[in-house]
Amino acid sequence: MDKSIKRKTLVLTLVIFALTLTLIFPLFLSCISEPPEQDERFYDKYGLDELLDLISDRYIGEYDIDELLEVARRAIVDSLDDDWSFYMTAEEFETYLESSDNRYHGIGVEVKLEEELGGIRVINVYRNSGAQNGGIIAGDLITAVDGVAIRGYTILDVRNALKRELDSTVIITVLRSDGNYYDLTIVYSIIFVDPVHYEMLDGNIGYISLRNFEAGAADSFINAVDTLIEQGAVAFIYDVRSNNGGKVVEMTAILDYLLPEGEIFIAVSRTGEEQITRSDEFFIDLPAVVLVNSFSYSGAEYFTAILSEYEYAQTVGEQTTGKNRMQTTLRLSTGAAVHLSTGEYLTKNRVSLFDQGGYTPDFLIPLTDEQAISFAMGELEYDLDPQLQKALSLLKN
Repeated sequence: MDKSIKRKTLVLTLVIFALTLTLIFPLFLSCISEPPEQDERFYDKYGLDELLDLISDRYIGEYDIDELLEVARRAIVDSLDDDWSFYMTAEEFETYLESSDNRYHGIGVEVKLEEELGGIRVINVYRNSGAQNGGIIAGDLITAVDGVAIRGYTILDVRNALKRELDSTVIITVLRSDGNYYDLTIVYSIIFVDPVHYEMLDGNIGYISLRNFEAGAADSFINAVDTLIEQGAVAFIYDVRSNNGGKVVEMTAILDYLLPEGEIFIAVSRTGEEQITRSDEFFIDLPAVVLVNSFSYSGAEYFTAILSEYEYAQTVGEQTTGKNRMQTTLRLSTGAAVHLSTGEYLTKNRVSLFDQGGYTPDFLIPLTDEQAISFAMGELEYDLDPQLQKALSLLKN
């Protein structure tokens, strides 16, 4: 019964940078908790107070105690040797909260470096952003920030030059295709970035690209499917290439919407106890193909594996990363936080994607280096994308 017209690591993503002054943390977020009560004897037991006292009494040089403590806290978490656990300063934590809501603080553009032209090219402008409201358009070449030329700057240099507080302004100089320079005043704001892009392809095949499973992803995804069905979609391509995960609740909401009744998420606690999330009997009964790549991990590879186990969708692309740990974000009394692995998850067939080295798609079709770079930059034409073309051929046949 149907519901109611219901992308060996090649770090290609460094060629594209969303100038929204954010840190993206590609992990499952299960919850945010307040700090636990701490035994005052804890630090003495492990000699930390003693060490700090010795530095205070004996060290000849200058130091910042707050910086020492931040480094120590980060080192403790890093020493867990867990790829998915990390420490965040209070500032990093606030940025993390924004990113997990698909909200970013900045001017609202995606850019690429063009060294020969002495600037950065705007390749995308977010809707309702300061950049859009201030008149920046895709294709503009940013050449100066507050009157200071950025020729010779790296992307990181530009990012640092653009750091501002919320509601502050900056003057961006752009060179437009008409050959003229324009000084545009941009106001910094919070920007919501819709993680879903959708369109109808030839043959009435609906195409949905899902960047992450952060806040709002499920509602946007479901709206995309409903809209495309109303437009006459007879099959779907779900593109989770370079999707780095997000919230469990968002991912399971999408799986519940797509799949028939059954188990869709199995969480395993430290003690081995299973907590099972199930879907209802309503589902979308249309053929589908899922696209994945080596940068699809966490929720993206789990999403793909579940659809495959249900024989709901065929899969095309590259071997995924292989992750099976869930994280909880724990707020500390200092305002900082720790993102800690606190459980594991298994597929419906009780498969650990970590143990099996990631998910292997039905059709292994790698991109060339040139194609992969173009894809990371959002410039890979559909007819030159072999993974997308394979998906289309499967659905058309």
